[in-house]
Order: sequence, then structure tokens, then C-alpha cells
Amino acid sequence: MDISDYNQDTFILVVDDDETLLKFFKIHLTKFFSKIIVVSNPREAVGVLQEKKIDLVLSDIRMPKLDGMQLMKKIRGYDPSIPVFLVSGAPLEDQMEDIETKADGFLRKPFSIDELHNFIIEGLRVRILYERLFQIVDDSRIWCLASPFPK
Repeated sequence: MDISDYNQDTFILVVDDDETLLKFFKIHLTKFFSKIIVVSNPREAVGVLQEKKIDLVLSDIRMPKLDGMQLMKKIRGYDPSIPVFLVSGAPLEDQMEDIETKADGFLRKPFSIDELHNFIIEGLRVRILYERLFQIVDDSRIWCLASPFPK
């Protein structure tokens, strides 16, 4: 998968309290995707997740009231198949172990366009793998429930 493989039906949700960065994401990503949703706080993001089938979330980590790590936890509770990729320019040495073990990816600001594209490509790969995994799990549950063989 590369930049030319981007799916125009893919919903990407970007959450950041920096309006300038949100404009950048909206303008740049709309060139490749038709469905980019940008919101300036995690509470709005939760509302969007309830209304749309989101394929990937890019979230800043440091935001007032509810940070990116807390948002990621809410997303995992809502739909664990949505990859959450975190973005930050702040020094996060005290949180790096949590970020690396819990997030699907991490991108440090400032970043290049190529880094952003690679980041999104990786996120979409993760989404496909998650969807396949959850389908296998669902299929095996159905098979086990329907199986005439004793457990």
C-alpha cells in the first residue's frame, strides 16, 4: 500500500487543539481522502465516533480536559478495531512507555509530509488487520455456538 492506494471512502478523524495544525491536516489530507473530519477537542471526537464509521484516528496527546491517551482509552472501549495514532511535539519521556505499548503509532512534531503519509499508510494497514482479526473471532464464535460437537 502506498499513497496511490488511499481509499476515498476512508474516514480519518483528526483531533488537535491547535487550529493551524487542524487546517493543515484538513487541506493536505483532503487531497487523498474525501472524508477527513477535524475536531478541536476529544469530546467532539467522541461524538463523531458515535455518528460515523471512523477508520483511523490521529490525535494530539496534550490537550486540555481530556488528553489523547484518555481519548484512546475511550475509543478502545467503543471500537477496539479503530487504530489510534498519537501525535505530539511536547517532551513525553515520562509517558513514552505507555504510548509505545498502547498506541498503534506515534509521530513526533514537527514531521514531514512523507512521515505523515507513512504514518497513515501504517494506520490503514493496522485497520485492515484489526478488521480481519475481529471477523475471524466473530466467525469462530458463531461456529462454536452452531457446532453440534460438545465442548
